[in-house]
Formats: sequence, structure tokens, C-alpha cells
Amino acid sequence: MDDTSPEMMQKMREMCAEKTPEERFKMGCSMYETSKYLVTRFILENNPQISSVEFKKEFFLKFYADDFSLSEREMIFAHFESLGEASTGAFL
Repeated sequence: MDDTSPEMMQKMREMCAEKTPEERFKMGCSMYETSKYLVTRFILENNPQISSVEFKKEFFLKFYADDFSLSEREMIFAHFESLGEASTGAFL
């Protein structure tokens, strides 16, 4: 979906270009933390009884499913399962 006008996109590019590398880095970190929070809330709201292992699988899929082949994902999931529930503590 692209609902941003070309003029506004140009303005956003200019505003970002004016920021220091440190400011841009902090913005990126903040956006990543926000996306982690939103994905976590989505998963937990749709399955409040989810185990921590299943949560890790769902979280992984939301962010990285397209980056790994099916066999790679299966190996990653097996690793999550080998860690078990006790070693995870909090979800993230």
C-alpha cells in the first residue's frame, strides 16, 4: 500500500537527510522496537495461552519467514524446541 504523495515522500527524504547518522540509527532502533512490540501484542492477543516456544516460532515467522527456506525454518524451529520452555523466561 502506498498512500503517501510524492511531495510528502520527498519532504520525508529531505528531513531524514538532515539528520545525523546517530539520529537516523536511533530512529531505526526505535522503529524496530515498536514493530517488535506490535507483533508481540498481535500474537498474544490472538493466542493468549501460547507457549513460549510457539510464540518464538510465530514471532520468527512474522519477521523472517521469507528469508529462510522451509528446511532452514524447520531446523530453526527444532532449535527453539530444544531450548524448551524453561530456558526462555520472557517471550523475548
